[in-house]
Amino acid sequence: MELRATSQARSLGLKLILVGALAFLLWIPAMLVYALVWDRSSRADEVKNEIYQLVGGRQTISGPVLLVPGVIDTGQTDKNDAPITRTTIVAFTPRTLNIETDVSTTARQRSIYEATIFDADIKMRGRFDALNLPQIADGDLTLRWDQAVIAVKFSSDNSLKGVRDNLSLNINDKPVNAAFEPGIDALRGLSNLRHDINFYGSGISAALPLANPQSGFSFELSLPISGGGAIQFAPAGEETNVTMTSNWPDPSFQGAYLPDTRDITEAGFSANWRIPYLARNLPRSFLVDGNLNILDQGKSFGVEFITAASPYQSVNRALKYALMFLGLVFLTFFLFEATMGARAHPAQYILLGLTQVIFYLLVLAFSEHIGFERAFIGTAGATVLLSGFYAATVFHSFVRGIIALFAFSGAYALIYLLMKSEDYALLIGSVTAFGAIALTMFVTRNLDWYGARTKEE
Repeated sequence: MELRATSQARSLGLKLILVGALAFLLWIPAMLVYALVWDRSSRADEVKNEIYQLVGGRQTISGPVLLVPGVIDTGQTDKNDAPITRTTIVAFTPRTLNIETDVSTTARQRSIYEATIFDADIKMRGRFDALNLPQIADGDLTLRWDQAVIAVKFSSDNSLKGVRDNLSLNINDKPVNAAFEPGIDALRGLSNLRHDINFYGSGISAALPLANPQSGFSFELSLPISGGGAIQFAPAGEETNVTMTSNWPDPSFQGAYLPDTRDITEAGFSANWRIPYLARNLPRSFLVDGNLNILDQGKSFGVEFITAASPYQSVNRALKYALMFLGLVFLTFFLFEATMGARAHPAQYILLGLTQVIFYLLVLAFSEHIGFERAFIGTAGATVLLSGFYAATVFHSFVRGIIALFAFSGAYALIYLLMKSEDYALLIGSVTAFGAIALTMFVTRNLDWYGARTKEE
């Protein structure tokens, strides 16, 4: 009798070590599920980007700006005593720029994947003050004001797919019959001169000859555009104000500047940005060296239309704590052994652990089709019932099966909190791990691991 008690005590100590080792071994297939989540998430992002590109992609809009071609007389002559000149382009930014944007979003689906596209009605209003020449150090600059161009820069040529209608332009509150062209080429009027720069910009432009550049003028530009995923603006004006409203309830404000005010509801959001002259880090006028990237490089801001309920993010968050939950399930079985005199074979631990690993796979598979909430409730309910029934069978006790059912239900409720909570996931996980260890220490505090008391008796 004493030998049996000593053997049982020693076997429990070895069993605890074995259970810990099994948890680590089953963590490996859980990490394979993590790799599968990454693969499915990458595929979803790839499909989304394909849909985005079909409607213009992520839109970044810079402008409007005035581009004026000119000639710099270097003050030198060649061997034939002809003056040496070079062509250039001067960009002028508006004194004030107010952008009002009304964005309507819709879901576009391909197979099981969904992407958010948008239609934006953009109104740009502002004023150009007197246009003064920038200072240059290597010669005299003469501008061709009759060849001036008003331009709006896009992020890429593909963005032009999103232009939904003809643009309308008013100058000094009067409509102008401006023939906008795809692409930005401010050197077309200097075809009779040698071009020293190769200039081309993605976007739209229209000729806007200026008879009196010192008088200044106001403008109003209407730009209806589509795109997918995100819309951003560059602070082209000395004083830039952007107001955006949308029916999208989960905006992610991105870029170099956050909105000064925002209002987010279930019906959508509204936001306002104000960028002063000193904050935009851009001169009032400057020489363009080949392209207009200086307008938006590192300065753009706007909104990304994210999907808050992403199954991949939720499953990934829970998989980070997969080892802890395998340990919780195994500890539940072990405590039955330690306190109730029941026994479970290591193979039964493995089967129970594999059930928990398959749970993550089921949540991932079903959530792509029916949504995360329903997928989690269905698969968690099935896994808890199966695990509780298995516990009742292994320990030959209906009561122990019910206790295991409640224990597993609590564990899966914890998993749900981790999947849904981004800010508090670490706190919940660490407190749960501490509580599990504390409970195990309390339940097994009187357990004679070596069987020494039995021998003394």
